[in-house]
Amino acid sequence: MSWSSEPSLHARAIDRATRTRVLAVKLLPRVQPAVRRFDASQFGLLTAYTYPRGTRERLEVCNDWHVWLFLFDDQADEQEEVGQRPEYLQEYVESCLKVLRGGPLRARATPLERFTRHLRERMGSLASEVWLARFTRDVEDYLYRGTLPAARHWAAGTVPELEPYIEQRSMDSAMYTALDLVEFAHEGQELPEALFQQPLVQRLRHLCARVVGLTNDLFSFEKEVLWHRNPNNFVHVLRANQRLGLEAAIHAAIGVINADTDAFLACEEALLEQGPVDPRVLSYVEGMKAWIHGNVRWSMVTGRYSSPTSPFPELRR
Repeated sequence: MSWSSEPSLHARAIDRATRTRVLAVKLLPRVQPAVRRFDASQFGLLTAYTYPRGTRERLEVCNDWHVWLFLFDDQADEQEEVGQRPEYLQEYVESCLKVLRGGPLRARATPLERFTRHLRERMGSLASEVWLARFTRDVEDYLYRGTLPAARHWAAGTVPELEPYIEQRSMDSAMYTALDLVEFAHEGQELPEALFQQPLVQRLRHLCARVVGLTNDLFSFEKEVLWHRNPNNFVHVLRANQRLGLEAAIHAAIGVINADTDAFLACEEALLEQGPVDPRVLSYVEGMKAWIHGNVRWSMVTGRYSSPTSPFPELRR
């Protein structure tokens, strides 16, 4: 709670800008239930919390990417005709990856492909080729090492083993792409490869991705498991693998998240003890801390996870 948590003042503006774009490409249907759900989610507030010092132009790109992820995630996690058909899902994601790599749009491009094209063009104008290549690799890992394995489990009706699931979740959360945007959101903060590849920096990325991904599984438990019977959720995986009741599984999940957060703080301390640290690395660490804290702050107020039947009293509204 001692970490800074003041969101950017651009939250509402970037939310409106993203809303306009997703409606324009028909990624978001112009029907009241879909639009109301989008507005209640307050995606702009998540971006404002997690990149609090970003410029307006760059925050709009970050928010568009977050919305890309959430809308795609809803298709893969909630729609059986998508999430339980891994072959169809793979074809769907590969078409978007081709666009992200700079390829042309297909004659009958999907709304997600057109939205990806907009993102690719704006990222390319604001970031280096080195950064864009890194971001694209992390998107590929998210889709191939996270989303597709999760789809296979859902299609087969299998619950992942505990440790493989934690690794899968680090990818399926798309957090590595979000951490790439920590560099992007702040002009002049891209990390040279030598700094990016430092072992402690990589360890901090890994721990941050675990903490945020597993924390999200707590907030999305009702939506994913109780409503859509999707087995890819940390609380559900703990219940199945360790034969725990719901309350015990929730406490076990929180215990793992807290241990990872402690490990993150210890890793940060070890980095600082090495001596003078490049300011860009310090900014990057602060950005990871903003994600860990901002994700919780946003999840507590967004309409995406609130429900009168939630197993968590804090979300019942």
